[in-house]
Amino acid sequence: MRIQFYTDDDLSMKINEDVEKLGVNSNAIVIDILKKHYGLIPATKLSNVELRTKVFSEIEEFVKKKKDSEGFDINEASETYRKIEMVYAGKPSAIKAQIGKEFNRMVGEKPFEKVEQIFENGKPKLTISNRAAMYRVIN
Repeated sequence: MRIQFYTDDDLSMKINEDVEKLGVNSNAIVIDILKKHYGLIPATKLSNVELRTKVFSEIEEFVKKKKDSEGFDINEASETYRKIEMVYAGKPSAIKAQIGKEFNRMVGEKPFEKVEQIFENGKPKLTISNRAAMYRVIN
């Protein structure tokens, strides 16, 4: 379904503040708000935008503390990411894959400019246990 609506200046300003602060588009913010309002995201669960923000914050802290160039994956770097369920309300949840892909696009750019993906024989190195992409901190 496609819904179009117009906001007043105050609401637009508040949404744009979140867009800038969280680094997501306004559509994601509005969808999260509506899902919470209609009970599609329980009050005890984080919305997709909140999950994304928390995961990237945890990865950023992990990268700051990691001193060696030993490989890591997102599951190791973020407890929140590790706990994201693959199924939500009986349906496959795509948020874990979306966050992983977004992190991969952010590698090499702020705040992950000192992170690179590990390649072996021209192919991305994956963990054996969960087939997640491997990264390392560049010192």
